[in-house]
Amino acid sequence: MSILLIICIGGAGVLIGRFAFLNWFNHLSLYTTIWGGTLILFELRLISYYPLELETWIVIIGCWLLFVFGSMTVVFARMSIKRDYLMQHNRVNPIDTETNLKRLKTTLWSLNIITSIIALYDLYIVSKIFGGLTQAFVFGNLLYRYRVLGEGLPGSIPYSSSLVFTAALLAGNYTARVQKLTLVGILPFIIIIMIDFAIIGRADILIVGILFTSAYFLSQTHKTRGQKKIRLSPRKLGILVIAAAILVGGAEFIRSIRQVKEEIKGSTSILKTLSTARVITPSIYLYLSSDYGVLNKYILKGGENTPIGGHTFLPLYRIFERLGFDVHSQAFQKWYKTPVSVNTGTYLRELHGDFGIAGLLFGPYLIGVFSSIFWFRIMEHGRYTDLAIAVFFYTIIGMSFFVMATRISPFFFYFFVSIIIGYFLDKKSSANTKYYTQTS
Repeated sequence: MSILLIICIGGAGVLIGRFAFLNWFNHLSLYTTIWGGTLILFELRLISYYPLELETWIVIIGCWLLFVFGSMTVVFARMSIKRDYLMQHNRVNPIDTETNLKRLKTTLWSLNIITSIIALYDLYIVSKIFGGLTQAFVFGNLLYRYRVLGEGLPGSIPYSSSLVFTAALLAGNYTARVQKLTLVGILPFIIIIMIDFAIIGRADILIVGILFTSAYFLSQTHKTRGQKKIRLSPRKLGILVIAAAILVGGAEFIRSIRQVKEEIKGSTSILKTLSTARVITPSIYLYLSSDYGVLNKYILKGGENTPIGGHTFLPLYRIFERLGFDVHSQAFQKWYKTPVSVNTGTYLRELHGDFGIAGLLFGPYLIGVFSSIFWFRIMEHGRYTDLAIAVFFYTIIGMSFFVMATRISPFFFYFFVSIIIGYFLDKKSSANTKYYTQTS
């Protein structure tokens, strides 16, 4: 498929999302932008990827259409039962009292302190293993291999980093409310860089970025009551630029420690000239584009023998296995040559592996449905629980070109942690709002 055709289809999807949800930031536009952009990178062939077969294009476009239909199903359903389907005049808009904002800030500080202790403890473990953090810097690639072979950092607290994901969610909401970048709002970025340094990983940094950005924009959209024009002021742009710079800088730092090789098989002369770049490197291009090549190989092979839900619910499989149940799902997936050896092939590979054709038919559709449902719930009520669930689906969408995000254990448990904390904040905010109304 030509790049021009991808741009045309992608542009149409973004515009559909814009007019359906009256805002540029929405799940339909997000999905389309991410997949369109990464597909364009693939089609640039800066690595000599094998061309995608017709069957692969049918799966990619068909699942995108199913996601569009799922998202629009909720829109059309609401339009059919009420003239003003956004309910702009009947919303229960919680009052942003000083008490509510202070409670949010206190909760965020608590999460930051707890996750800071966890991050420091992980760094202490790494220091003990290598005889000091300086040695870990030198042997970063060895640390990465050690962690992968051992399926985790020995001695660390399992799934504890899920708390930093909840902190990123609340940080995005808090930053949208106060309209400035504060220490309490920026700490989750620094903490996740510390945590990912301990395991020499970068996926969690991307997840934190998506969580913060989604919570920020969805909270902004709620504050403006779904109005069509939401301006990106210099202050808002500055907040996002600073946040992105910290995350990108952290990811690049970990890449350098991990000693990733930039000489990639099948690289073109154009890509080889990027080997000395500090951010747009051959390895970054590989991460952003190669998954479609794996999906293509996977489809041509006819699938794999995967337990039902083995990818989507991988954290549960691992817990049950450790408890002694006779269940098992591979933590790391099979590698394919594209011609570069890669083992991640988009969330579509995993949906098909888990549920067969039904996964491809219902997975994207249901993600679209639930994303729309909770988008509208945020617009109408602005509750933390709704925000937590909506951002959960937004993160799945943001990671969909790469992997099914729920197979990443900390993110899987983020869902439950965030709902519990969100419920607490909603209950306290509701009580405070009622008191404020009665005494006004």
